[in-house]
Amino acid sequence: MSNVPAGIRYMGLRVGMGKMGWGVVALLLALSFAQAQLRSEGVIYNRGTLVIKGNAVVRQDTLGGKVVFAWDREGVNQYVPHKVYEDVRFVGRTRKMLLDTTRPLVALRYWESDSGTTFRLARGTAVVAQGEAAHWGIINPEFLYGRVILQGERVQGLWGRGLYRELELDNPAGAEVRHGGGFTVSTLLELKRGLLRNSAADNFRIADSALIVRTPEGAIAAAPVFGRGIGVRYVGRGRIESGPELPPDSVPVRGLWVENDSGLVLRSSVTVTDSLVLRAPIWTETGADSAGGLVLTYTAERTDPLFLHPGAEVIGRMRRTRLRSDGQPVVFNNPYTYLQPSQSGWRGLASIEMRVLPQRQPWHPQSQRKVWRVFQVRAWDTAGNSVTQGLGLRFGYGWRYLPGDPERDETRGLPLPALVLQRWTLDGWFAAGRSVPPQLDTLAGWAYAYADEVYGTGDFAIGLREDSRALQLWLAALLEGPYRNGSMADDLRQRGWLPETPPEMYPYTLDPMRPYIRVSPIPDSVVDWVVIELRTLLTGGARYYRTAFVRRDGRVVDLDGKSPITLPGVERGGYYVAIHHRNHLAIITAEPIEISPETQHRLLALTDDPSRILGGAGALRALRHNGRTVWAMIGGDVNGDGQINEEDRRLLQQWQHVEGYTNADTDLNGIVTTRDFNVSWNNRERQSVVVR
Repeated sequence: MSNVPAGIRYMGLRVGMGKMGWGVVALLLALSFAQAQLRSEGVIYNRGTLVIKGNAVVRQDTLGGKVVFAWDREGVNQYVPHKVYEDVRFVGRTRKMLLDTTRPLVALRYWESDSGTTFRLARGTAVVAQGEAAHWGIINPEFLYGRVILQGERVQGLWGRGLYRELELDNPAGAEVRHGGGFTVSTLLELKRGLLRNSAADNFRIADSALIVRTPEGAIAAAPVFGRGIGVRYVGRGRIESGPELPPDSVPVRGLWVENDSGLVLRSSVTVTDSLVLRAPIWTETGADSAGGLVLTYTAERTDPLFLHPGAEVIGRMRRTRLRSDGQPVVFNNPYTYLQPSQSGWRGLASIEMRVLPQRQPWHPQSQRKVWRVFQVRAWDTAGNSVTQGLGLRFGYGWRYLPGDPERDETRGLPLPALVLQRWTLDGWFAAGRSVPPQLDTLAGWAYAYADEVYGTGDFAIGLREDSRALQLWLAALLEGPYRNGSMADDLRQRGWLPETPPEMYPYTLDPMRPYIRVSPIPDSVVDWVVIELRTLLTGGARYYRTAFVRRDGRVVDLDGKSPITLPGVERGGYYVAIHHRNHLAIITAEPIEISPETQHRLLALTDDPSRILGGAGALRALRHNGRTVWAMIGGDVNGDGQINEEDRRLLQQWQHVEGYTNADTDLNGIVTTRDFNVSWNNRERQSVVVR
């Protein structure tokens, strides 16, 4: 075939085995001058090997069999038609030119390049391998682009020691690195769809400064051999859990871009040296692994993270090293959370870690009336020693302010002007530094402020200015319905029927903070929700409401299940103390009770002396156990109207045998039975003495 002149056309050319049993039949075009061409406008049914050693113009869309582009001459180019090949291979020193930007070159079954072969791929075109890919050559030595796409319908094999510029996996069935792998990706590895199955034995290398892009549908099985300064970008729709595409903490990444719409959950610590860009949250911990010690470390000195969406922030631990030396703020988990040195500088600090947990009630006692956001700060000096005092920093802090969205709002109805930064000590919560009044970014849904002269590290919260000196109330009361054998039963909690938020019914609607209360999990021994009321007068006057828990032992406690009830905003003085429950008659003290710093540690027990209660024994139910009498709130007020009558009995009949959290369940065991009817019947025609 070497004497084929230029311009010959082959119509419907079929190359293959004949009746005489020939071996491999090859159509060989060996051209000694660049102008010679193979032209064919029909269909090539190639059942052998078509070897092209020049420039070919192929009119067909698809070439069967094996096609080898084999021109082997230095300093010249071999132009490769962008067609669909069943099996296409590239050998020889002549540069293979793939310049058609209107369509890719497609290899259905096999794509291979020889170790001495170089390619010139135009920007905007690609090699699409739908089968095996064995690459030993070099793509675009002078450029950083040149895309190869793995786009089959079955698992594709991938091997060779060649150089890829851009390698994209777009195959739901995935691809598998075989025969030891050995190739290098120098610019871009895009994990679009499917799992790239590699291992320590069959692996490849990500070159220095390369970028890895991953979607929720793409993944990699094992860590490749990482070069220095790579970047990792997450895109697409859905949340992503990081995998081996993210280098270990010991291999810093140049940049981390979280641009998928639902954020990134880190499964290993990571260090970022240059660019940190968030369009969605990064979690270094979630509710299931909050005890984990994963950290996102950011080492850039003059560059802060870039947050491109109001919901973008680092949830969990973020560490900054190489602190700014120009006195400007160092931004941490979100745009509103920062630390800024005083005029004296960082005072020997070398690194600072900020842990921010949104939608989380602070876990220390007396934390119920606080913004639902936790801050923890740790710091170290140049020698790695922990620093806890003597800092004098400005602490910027922010939280989500979305009053129309109770599920995401962290303010929980607290008055903004009264909110300040507070720090936990062994003696309780105290104001941290000097806080300025909060400001609002209503478009983004954030409130933010800062506190100057913050000298210590540790646990911080945002609470009411007076919380640090809030009064407390120790209180005990019993409910008749669940009382059995000397204590109350916590059946509702054990069966998982106590709601995390008090239901929208009397008496819980008395507390304006009710919609913002959420307790999960419900603490041990809790029997039910109650509402505590303080009155300056028996009728009229000022009233103050606090939602609380009543425990099996009768202690009425704050929402942590153990602390006395905190009374922020309550001034010292005498108050009538009332207790309300959803299906027991409310009670109130007969005389004002002094509440002050001097008396707040005394237990107000409304269980042993009925004379303390307005109405005396007539307002309570006497219960006996082991020869001892205790006094309890009267059960059976199913509709919560303050009196027990025929309407309550009618509701009991209507709700008989119903299970769950219902007012007809007067004994609080989770199911309406005859026992509930008996509780109400035994207290018929009784009513509360508490005037509403």
